[in-house]
Amino acid sequence: MKHVIIGAGVAGITAAKTIKEMNRDAEVVVIGDELFLPYKRYLLTEFLCDSIKRDELLFFSVEMLKELGIKLRKGEYVKSIEPSEKVIKLHHCEVMHYDKLLIATGGSPGLGLVLRPFKKHISFYYSLYDTLLLKEKLPEVRKCIVYGDGVSCLDLICVLCNLGKQVTYITREERATFGLDEIDFDGELHEFLEEKGVEVITEEQVVSIEESEHGYKVETIQQRMLTTDIVFAWDYYKPNISCIEGSAIEKKLGILVNTRLETSEKDIYSAGDCVEIYHPNIKCYWINFGLPNALAQGEIAGKNMSGQNEEYKIQEAIVFDLMGKSLKARWWK
Repeated sequence: MKHVIIGAGVAGITAAKTIKEMNRDAEVVVIGDELFLPYKRYLLTEFLCDSIKRDELLFFSVEMLKELGIKLRKGEYVKSIEPSEKVIKLHHCEVMHYDKLLIATGGSPGLGLVLRPFKKHISFYYSLYDTLLLKEKLPEVRKCIVYGDGVSCLDLICVLCNLGKQVTYITREERATFGLDEIDFDGELHEFLEEKGVEVITEEQVVSIEESEHGYKVETIQQRMLTTDIVFAWDYYKPNISCIEGSAIEKKLGILVNTRLETSEKDIYSAGDCVEIYHPNIKCYWINFGLPNALAQGEIAGKNMSGQNEEYKIQEAIVFDLMGKSLKARWWK
């Protein structure tokens, strides 16, 4: 039986490993769009801060992949899926058959219509490629502007502060908020960031970014003019699900799955940040995120693709450290 996995992140590689552990004879092919070996995205912060070496980022080495018999195809992406034929089409027109398929393509930051024309002036902090570029730039950077939402944005702010950079955070909200459970937090997050030296500008939006002699000039919707050495900005975080366009796989913002991580199409599963799963408490579908969820969903998907019948237990929150403070972030809000 041929198992094809689209996505070489934590969810996809965990599923591949689970399938091979359950059936050594199963054929497993993982298709990843990055040129790197599978790595631990959640350790990029430590790598950026030089707390770990690059080889410590590896999730699976070449030797481990060979030992398990997992075939990894790097630097490729899937153009389309045809569930009725049980085939996928790759970017170079190759057609690949599958018996069971897992979509674990994750998500990524995106720019809206206002910021899109300034993309070449914007730095991102999402992938290993982004991080390698930043490691080259940051020694010459003193002032940073961060514009965005979510826990990944908060993580970036903390990294920059820890590296001794001067950070200005711009948000459309009335206060700095990141979907956190602050019940156990000693003091408000907004004030906490300001105490750490972060300049927080609220109820604002970045509308223009121009290159200047010594960096960038940033204009806001309220006509503030700011100068900076580097700009990080995004308008939203979206699932990477272009591969399902034109197929009958049901979606909202992400791919809809049941608790067995099955999509609306037979023998097609999905896991990780590209998934929307039903939350019984709020009676609606919500996008999942975070390492614990990716690991758990990858394992459940791998087991069910191998013939098991297991259900994913929804995890309400992930716990992380914020400059010495322990916080919880909800995967739904």
